[in-house]
Amino acid sequence: GSSIGSAEASAAASCVMPPPPRGSQVEGPRIVVVGTGIAALMCIRSLAKLARSGGEPALRGARLVLCTSRGKLATQMGPKNQTLPQPGKPFFDYGCQYFTADEPWFAKEVQRWSSLHLCQALPDGAVGTFSGDKGFSPLLGDKCWVGNGGMAVMLDGLLEQTAREFEGIVELVRGFPDTNRAVRALARRQTGWHLTTKGGDVLGPFDYVIGGFAQHCLTDPFLTSGGEDCDPMLRCLRRVESNQMIVMQVSFEGELLPMQFAGAHVYGEEALSWIGNNSAKPQQSGKFGTLGPQHLTLISTACFGENEFNCNPKGYRRTAEAEMLAALARVLRIRDLASHRPSINRINHWEDGLPVTTPPNSRGCLFDSSVGLGWCGDFCVAPGVQGAAQSGRSMAQTLCDHIREGSRFNSDGLLPFDDTWSPIDLSDSGVTVVDIGGFSKALGLTSCSTHTDLVPSAIGGYDQTAHTGAAGRAYGKVGNSGEGSGKGKDAPWGKGRGKNSRRYGGRSHA
Repeated sequence: GSSIGSAEASAAASCVMPPPPRGSQVEGPRIVVVGTGIAALMCIRSLAKLARSGGEPALRGARLVLCTSRGKLATQMGPKNQTLPQPGKPFFDYGCQYFTADEPWFAKEVQRWSSLHLCQALPDGAVGTFSGDKGFSPLLGDKCWVGNGGMAVMLDGLLEQTAREFEGIVELVRGFPDTNRAVRALARRQTGWHLTTKGGDVLGPFDYVIGGFAQHCLTDPFLTSGGEDCDPMLRCLRRVESNQMIVMQVSFEGELLPMQFAGAHVYGEEALSWIGNNSAKPQQSGKFGTLGPQHLTLISTACFGENEFNCNPKGYRRTAEAEMLAALARVLRIRDLASHRPSINRINHWEDGLPVTTPPNSRGCLFDSSVGLGWCGDFCVAPGVQGAAQSGRSMAQTLCDHIREGSRFNSDGLLPFDDTWSPIDLSDSGVTVVDIGGFSKALGLTSCSTHTDLVPSAIGGYDQTAHTGAAGRAYGKVGNSGEGSGKGKDAPWGKGRGKNSRRYGGRSHA
């Protein structure tokens, strides 16, 4: 079974299906996991461990492939989102800001990541809250973990390390930075599942396909390409509802801002829910701090982001720039923010931020046993890194159970495409939910989800114009990435360090 299919990929240079594990006399199940985040990583690692140990007969001789692209654990440098982080250089954590690990097995896994020098806990009290006039209050109840050199650097290291650790069992097919190797479509044929890359190569056949991503702009075209075999899973994933936020990357090139923290949750400001001081995070070497201008990641509340994107016909960026910086000035009690010389690197809208709904009576994953198609992600458990890891592990166990039990397998609750899903902040997820994720209850955060009913539902089908927001509707634009859309014809972007870069010289904020 070559993994590259027939004439459709005759020009392909190599086969990606790994050989059977050394010493194996059995042709085991052929499984591909498609995804770049922690859910996909933990799913493939869990399967690989079981296949290698021989302790799970269902996976004896299994052949595993992990197909990745760009993930939500993103770290950026320049105005273009393709700019990869460099050791010792400033960076912006663009997606996940930090994570906690209060589940014992996951805490042990994070310690393994730390032993690989890929992440570490921030100093006690480096993450806290701003609420009203109280100033900064440190959160001391649990460890707050970040990637060395950024979350994307951590994730990239974990993927590479997994491929090395399970060489001969796991094959890694990287769809970034070479996007021609990114998987774009799938089809189920007599021989099994086949996946097609952007460059036209066909990978397969596989007995099982597992997805590990949940953004509608990705899941909808991917599963639609698979026809009726994928329809039940597509209908499930259209029930995933996520909040929307606006994220600003801004550096301050003047006098340093008065902030002795690495991150702060903000309560009581409509336009701002998070201040991330990337300059106080560890570099790839593990040493804390980056010299030079402070590099901040500001994240709006879901309420503000959803209102501006879906209701402002002139686009969200002008208002977001003014309101988020004004909120920052109020929180830090800075009278003249312009004197600190803010320079905006990017302002972007997250179309699919953090999940706000979860399957009823969730079993930690989704699985269509009739066709061998599964899905995992934090939406099945709780928003954030730990929830994603739990879902990936549940997916691996569910798949093993199905292979072992066959017709005796209990599929109840694994494909709830006609059921009403539950609000995740009201579910018993075991974490404190705020707009930017779910965190350990021991940390001491106050739950606060500001999600509104302004986000278009995908249950009846995903609408591509959802990318453009109110500005796209006003000017007849249809976006294709969610990044360059919603700008409005009079958006205030002038010359800077890149197309989306702008130096801020606005009025003083009292």
